[in-house]
Amino acid sequence: MLLQNKIAVVTGGSRGIGKSISLTFAREGASLVLIAIENDESLQIVKKEAELFGAQVVNLIGDVSSSAFCDSIVKKTIETFGRVDILVNCAGTITRAPIEEMGIDEWHRVIDVNLHGAMYLSRKTLPSMRNQKYGKIINITSQMAHMPHPSASPSYEVSKSGMTALTRHLALQYAKYNINVNNIAPGSIDTDLPKSMTDAQRQRLKDAVPMQRLGETEEVADCALFLASDMASYITGSTIHINGGSLII
Repeated sequence: MLLQNKIAVVTGGSRGIGKSISLTFAREGASLVLIAIENDESLQIVKKEAELFGAQVVNLIGDVSSSAFCDSIVKKTIETFGRVDILVNCAGTITRAPIEEMGIDEWHRVIDVNLHGAMYLSRKTLPSMRNQKYGKIINITSQMAHMPHPSASPSYEVSKSGMTALTRHLALQYAKYNINVNNIAPGSIDTDLPKSMTDAQRQRLKDAVPMQRLGETEEVADCALFLASDMASYITGSTIHINGGSLII
């Protein structure tokens, strides 16, 4: 198992990409602290499925845009497991209002969850990783950090671009402590939103991808597994694009 006895914190772990990452890590031997904003059925399902792999799982409910909540995540993880080996910042939100119609509160909400949440958790996790001279931080950004999309609000693209800059800065600062910090930038992935589209809408989405299909959440999870494992021990400050070639065109 690639993550045997590792301790992983996964935000946004109850659905979509976060769910697939959580279950993949559990299958490979990690214990999990799953973070979600609601204690809904989907979170309980992920916990039960992960436990079938023999994983020890702790669910924590709250909003990662709260610095105090992020402090409590790290405190609870260390109290329960003694350390944090892997942090996956996957929690995110999006708005699609153009800038002239977007409320200022909407702007701040997206930045607070996507960027500030990743910063808060990284900031609290890094001292523990530095002391043990080992750690993996994986930030789930987006293709939109590199290629603006007309249907997305600029707040989303700015937040994901900020995560990319944060990743590079932390990678440089903490490389000497054997801490790897990397990004995964997914493109069109078959999550809840594409699944809710009409056949015609889904086809247009596929047509925009050179590989002529949507990515699967499991494909993103496999990349996260690679970055979380010792196979990626000499990779830091990098962004891996999972988009079927969308940035080529």
